Amino acid sequence: MTSRIVTDKAEPGSPEWLKLITASKIPSILGISRFKSQYTLWHEMAGNLEPEQIGKAQQDDFDYGHAAELAAGEYWKLRNPGWRLSPGEVQYTDIALPFGNAATIDARASRGTHRRVVEKKTARDIYEYGDDGTGIVPIDYEAQIIFQQMVSGWLDPADLVLWPQYGKPKIYHIEYKAHVAAAILAAVQKWNDSLANGVAPDLDDSISTYETVRRLNPKIDGTTVQLTPSLAAEFLQVDRDFEALEARRVGLKSKVLNEMGLAQHAEVIRHIDGAEVHEHIARRQPARGGSIALYADKKTDIAAIERLSA
Repeated sequence: MTSRIVTDKAEPGSPEWLKLITASKIPSILGISRFKSQYTLWHEMAGNLEPEQIGKAQQDDFDYGHAAELAAGEYWKLRNPGWRLSPGEVQYTDIALPFGNAATIDARASRGTHRRVVEKKTARDIYEYGDDGTGIVPIDYEAQIIFQQMVSGWLDPADLVLWPQYGKPKIYHIEYKAHVAAAILAAVQKWNDSLANGVAPDLDDSISTYETVRRLNPKIDGTTVQLTPSLAAEFLQVDRDFEALEARRVGLKSKVLNEMGLAQHAEVIRHIDGAEVHEHIARRQPARGGSIALYADKKTDIAAIERLSA
């Protein structure tokens, strides 16, 4: 067993922490994070960009999340009698891995000689968390937890407790997958090589990357740069198309909201061989300031809906 508990933990955002491969960085390294792009993480770890400071609103979210985790832990214990749960997070490192690493686990579950990773997440609801109703753990969380299992050496199925603001808590089970762990290790090695060679990932179309490019070049020196005609033309055309589409999108959202009234969900019914098929279109949910937000279902087959109106 080469896993060791860490007592002198590196502070998140510190130079020591930035050098480590941590579980929270794995989704970004793999390019599957919904929150931070490869490009952003690479420049943070390369020392070109300081991690963004935690603002008052974000700290309040963290404080709420910590309080909710206490309740999530109690809920997990009720559903797993006979198991014990550590009162707080624990951090492990695997000294056999060829790179500095750390896996901070929300709670360590134990029963006899068995150990299990227990993670706790908060979200407004299961949709914000990333569950489209199938009950499948979002791929970014799954990769993070498999790394935690690998580093800690606890290969029993892990649990993730979702504590939503709306709806009942839910426990997801994550099996350890050796082939995924091997793929993560290969990706980390490639990642470390790119840092050593100073080769940043390609730009992508994420908000995270856009904000990083802005932060990397905060000053204006008054000079002029020459763009290629193809980039210039594409930028201008997409910018104008976006303005037109955004106006059309707002109008369509108004129509859908008006049709829904007080309903939570909107759907279209298709008939296949005499059976009804309910196609989910959109949902209404509470938003900040007591307002209502409308979210379109991004997985519904648009072509199937279009055929109904043909």
